[in-house]
Amino acid sequence: MKIATYNIWNHETFDLRKKQIIKEINMIDADIIGLQEVPTSFYEDDLISQTNYPYHVYRQYKGEQEGLAILSRYPLDKPSFLYELTDYSNACALHVTFKANDLSFSFMNVHLPSDAIKAQEDQIIAINKFIDAYKADVNHAILLGDFNCGIHSSVHGFLTGEQTINGYAPHTRWDEMSQAYSVLNNQPLLPTLDCINNPRWKGKNTFYLPSVMDRIYLMDNWVYKSLESVENFGTEVSDETGLCASDHYGVMAKMSFKE
Repeated sequence: MKIATYNIWNHETFDLRKKQIIKEINMIDADIIGLQEVPTSFYEDDLISQTNYPYHVYRQYKGEQEGLAILSRYPLDKPSFLYELTDYSNACALHVTFKANDLSFSFMNVHLPSDAIKAQEDQIIAINKFIDAYKADVNHAILLGDFNCGIHSSVHGFLTGEQTINGYAPHTRWDEMSQAYSVLNNQPLLPTLDCINNPRWKGKNTFYLPSVMDRIYLMDNWVYKSLESVENFGTEVSDETGLCASDHYGVMAKMSFKE
């Protein structure tokens, strides 16, 4: 199964980059992908008709012309938009379940806020609690998206079971695929927000550090699974636009699952 996440950057340059974004999504050919910063008009007019995904879910943020999308080759069930649920801190997260090869999955696509660490922490606790409610009914759980914080953050430490937030310890421990693959294969951990090489930052960055903000987590359930590869995509600079398809690079993990 190929699993991917991609923040497609809803910005004034979006119309210039639409074809690039579609090209990247089609080229990686993931089985299921979570997208962030998806303009509503792009989802309705371009994304569905120009990609090869028979199943898709989209939810728009209130008062905004963008939202979260999930595209899938598997039928999607029980969509829940945590942004509309006060019991879950109105978290910027979209959840679905699906089945593949007789296995059941929980799939959460998130886009944590960039401007408030406290909000990030409140939302990741709420997201984790929501997933806990599904944990007993699925074989595997996937949590991915743009976390707007790096691997040294409280959010990452919380998910991997290395720290608490406000005294709360998660009941579910997560493994992060890019970090795991880089360590186990003796390869560098590549940034997804690349403030050195991505043209979005050209001439603007003198001190921002590259960061692994876009990540794919898998619930640690002591069931056999195999991580075959992890790669960044969307790194190519277009001769036509002078930009990458987004200011973030996407991440795709190729995995095998068993019961």
